Amino acid sequence: MSECMLKLENIVAGYGYGPDIIKNINLELNKGDIKCIIGPNGAGKSTVLKAIAGIIIPRNGTVSFNSEKGNLELSGMETYEIMKTGLCFIPQDRSLFNTLTVAENLAMAGYTINDKHDLRVRIDEALDTFPRLKERLTQYAGTMSGGEQQQLIFARAIILKPRVILIDEPSLGLAPAIVEQAFQHIENIASKGVSILLVEQNARRGLSSSNFGTVMDLGEIVFEKPANQVLSDDRIQELYLGKRKKK
Repeated sequence: MSECMLKLENIVAGYGYGPDIIKNINLELNKGDIKCIIGPNGAGKSTVLKAIAGIIIPRNGTVSFNSEKGNLELSGMETYEIMKTGLCFIPQDRSLFNTLTVAENLAMAGYTINDKHDLRVRIDEALDTFPRLKERLTQYAGTMSGGEQQQLIFARAIILKPRVILIDEPSLGLAPAIVEQAFQHIENIASKGVSILLVEQNARRGLSSSNFGTVMDLGEIVFEKPANQVLSDDRIQELYLGKRKKK
């Protein structure tokens, strides 16, 4: 039986005093799985990730995380506290420090790690995973190519040794070749036992790298299926993936 790493039960959330954006979200993520949330613009996909990461506080429901210290209730915790538990969030804007070097960006990723020797070991492990960054340690992050920046984003994430990574629109603004590299990195990270929940507007590409697909519309989950079944579903082909042209 698969180990459940993240569980959302009846999550309701919105922004400020505005209306509910997501309603009664129930979702589970198992160890080593990649689950892709798809749906039209405004469906509430990114809001789900923000509610998990503590960027917005759920109005109702619970978010349970299987941390190294046991099962934790994340609802109501601050984002920096949640990140310390082993859950990492990569937002759409990717949040690199463009005016700092690669080495400085990597060090900043581990600012919550008090043991400096441990941090050095983790950085070295991240550089072994992304050897291209070894050649760019003194380069400012903002001057690197899109592909190199994407590698730095993932390197910063794995320094935290997360059990779960939330990724919002990993292909946003990237050239097709870089998108392929990004998803290869995602698959590689998941193969090491890290669970990944991602939102991807390029639904076909996101699902092709995922184990499961979650379809959302109007703030609710419509259904969940293995990713290959979502890809082959006629309704999804027409509504969310773009209907294939007949030969």
